[in-house]
Order: sequence, then structure tokens, then C-alpha cells
Amino acid sequence: MIKIQKYKLLTGIGSFSVFLVLTIGLFSRATWFEEFNQIGQKVIQQRSPLMDKIMINVTQLGNAPFIILMTILLFIIFLYRKNYVFSILIIINVFLFGGVITQVIKRIIQNPRPEVQLISEHGYSFPSGHAMISILFYGTLLIIIKRYVKNGWVKIFAIIFTLVILMLIPISRIYVNVHYPSDIVAGLSLGYSMLLFSNILFLSGEKK
Repeated sequence: MIKIQKYKLLTGIGSFSVFLVLTIGLFSRATWFEEFNQIGQKVIQQRSPLMDKIMINVTQLGNAPFIILMTILLFIIFLYRKNYVFSILIIINVFLFGGVITQVIKRIIQNPRPEVQLISEHGYSFPSGHAMISILFYGTLLIIIKRYVKNGWVKIFAIIFTLVILMLIPISRIYVNVHYPSDIVAGLSLGYSMLLFSNILFLSGEKK
């Protein structure tokens, strides 16, 4: 158990380090940073009418109203089951880490979004709020599935389905051109480090 916690801690530190490197690259306007964004956009933004519809719909799964509704629903379910640890965990992950902290960082850095968007988005770009809230919400959902879904095939399907959504939402944000690739990687790395931190803080001593 101690080795697992150390591994999570080291992984979280590594993930947070990625966020810091990208932040430094943004402020310094490093050549590698700009090239990373350009290459990422060229690879992902291979557009077609069908892909436009798919990605516009996919990106809605990371929108605040949907995530808030699902978070409140899970919060109520765990309160009813008297699992107060998970009730607190999902609220902290989504509302504090995914909501408040993301917006504070955005307003400190104040990086503008890309232009010529497929959907209208306002506010600042770095880090991606959708990427952060997606990994915090769907990552918490994966933890819940692993702990509480007993049927093997149902568990496998639920995990794969959740992982696919978790991967597609960040990609969709680059596709519809409301975020640069660096925004996405920064949001994912920061969100993942926070997810690991909350996991260690709240679940390290809990019995499955």
C-alpha cells in the first residue's frame, strides 16, 4: 500500500511538472511551445461535415451544466448511501479543483483563445477548463466504477466507455478550435495531479 501511495505521489508530481513546463513555455513564448501547438492543430483539425457534428456533440459532454448536474446527482446518491468520503471527494474534485482553481489560474495567465472557432467560447484559454473538469469528473467516475461495479463485463464496458469519453472531450476542444493543444495538455496534467492528490488524501485509508 505504501509503495502504491508513493507511486501515485511521484506520478502526481511528474504530472504537475508537465503543467509547470508548459506554463513556462507559454510565458517565454518558446519556439518548441509554438511548434507543439501548430503541429497538434494540424494533426487534429482534419475537418469534414460529419466530424464537425460529432466533435461539437462530444464537446458538450464536458460542458459545465452537464458536469454540474451529474456531480450533484452522484453527490446525492452517495449521501443517501452514507458514503460521505465519496460525496466530499466528487464535490472537491469538480467544484473546487475543476471549477474555482481553473478559473483562478486562467485569470492569472490570461492567454487568449484561438480565433475562427466552430462554436462560440469566451474567456481565457490556458489551461483548458474542459480538460481539467473532464479528467477530474470522469477520473472520479472511473474510481467509483472500479470500486462499486461488481459485474466483470459491465465494469469493463463502463471503464472503456468512460475512458473513450475522457479522451475524446479534450481532442474535441482542439478540433473546434477553442483551445490550443498546450491548453489541453496543461489542463489534463494539472487535473490529473489534483485527482491523484485527492485520491491519496481521501481514499488512502478507506476500505473497498
